[in-house]
Amino acid sequence: MARKMGMQAPELEEQAVFGMDALTLAYIGDAAWSFFIRKTLIGTGIYNVQILHSLASEMVSAKWQSRILFEIHDMLTERERKVVKRGRNTHSQVPKSATVEEYREATAFEALLGYLYLSAQEDRLQFIADRSIRYLAEEFRDA
Repeated sequence: MARKMGMQAPELEEQAVFGMDALTLAYIGDAAWSFFIRKTLIGTGIYNVQILHSLASEMVSAKWQSRILFEIHDMLTERERKVVKRGRNTHSQVPKSATVEEYREATAFEALLGYLYLSAQEDRLQFIADRSIRYLAEEFRDA
């Protein structure tokens, strides 16, 4: 495994990524979303780590991810909707901080981001992330 980690992995073809287990896609999608949120928060000029952590924890929560997915669903392609559906239908341990529905929707959102990331659809990933962050910004501003 250490040898694999030190090597440059070949780029995955879209079809191979599309066929991956939804939880695997959600695993990398979770990391991608966390990165987007943290990068955006740093861009606000807030540098206090405690405040950054608090805001990031709220924004990456299942509650907000499920709301984002509802908001962007109409702009998804048919292929992206298939990934979302697979992500939603996976079964895993639901944390106490979310309802089953929120957690499944959040997993679906993360699977979408993971699919776009691993299939190197950078422009589409950036578009979805930007729209999602814009939605969060509006919701947090109105709160």
